[in-house]
Amino acid sequence: MGSYLRNGKKILLKTSQGKIIARDNYEFEVLRDREWYTTDLDLWSSPSGQLASRDARTSSTIEHLIVCVKATQTVDALRPLVSRLGRRSTIMFLQNGAGTIEDVNDYLFQDPHTRPNYITGVISHGVTLNNAFDITHTGYAATSIGPVPRVGDCMPTDREDELAPSTKYLLQALPQVPRFNCRSHDWSDIFQLQLEKLSTNAFCNPLCALADAPNKYLFTIPETCRALMSEISSVVLALPELQGVDGVHERFSPETLERTVMSIIDRTRETICSMVWDLRAGRETEVRYINGYWIRRGRELGIPTPLNEELLQKIQSQAS
Repeated sequence: MGSYLRNGKKILLKTSQGKIIARDNYEFEVLRDREWYTTDLDLWSSPSGQLASRDARTSSTIEHLIVCVKATQTVDALRPLVSRLGRRSTIMFLQNGAGTIEDVNDYLFQDPHTRPNYITGVISHGVTLNNAFDITHTGYAATSIGPVPRVGDCMPTDREDELAPSTKYLLQALPQVPRFNCRSHDWSDIFQLQLEKLSTNAFCNPLCALADAPNKYLFTIPETCRALMSEISSVVLALPELQGVDGVHERFSPETLERTVMSIIDRTRETICSMVWDLRAGRETEVRYINGYWIRRGRELGIPTPLNEELLQKIQSQAS
């Protein structure tokens, strides 16, 4: 809250064209003693310190929630909000890696009939955090989103006419934001886009982190890319979610996957990926949700993933 006040009660965005955009008049809620309160921002800058005198307790249902924290922080971030999220709610996950939804279901929303609706997304824009509530849009790219079918209902669905109103709203509203360059997809398409990004991250993040190098380092180890994509391809082509889906064998063949990944790396040669920064700062990495995802799915399918296992072990050893 202090950072927001120091920022003049504004969220600042520097566009990729260098224009500064400021937005204000946001409402805030604070968590105090496990209760949520709407709060008056003027009191936070008052020397009196009587913060609770005009705050009002709230327990209203949250209809739309977008989660952008690191995968390792997701469950802890959502835990205080569980009582305010139900079947009418929609949570959108815009994060690196995969497996956070499974964690959220296991630890927070075990009942499939009452849990929130989910949207997953893949975002490739370049963004730099300058300070809290102050960001620079460094690279214009794209955002892809799509509904996650509800599991446990009589018939899992992602048909638009059967989606919750809160889910429809996000799927329709976000593509109308020009700067977001967002497109809505059905589950099969968004899942494949997510797997392509996860393949890229499984190569880029751990290997650049271990070498403490920008993405262009990856062009010096083509054999490693080829071997890792072959391993990941074996897992993808066996996934039950993609059986019978047209074009999957061509899209996720080792050769196509290698070309897809290297074309993405080529556009981000000078980028230093997040796992490099995490290791430098001594923070927990997202390797369990990147290479760890391929390991888990491989075990489910009886497919060995020795390269992913080696990379996960090396990152975890270095991080410790």
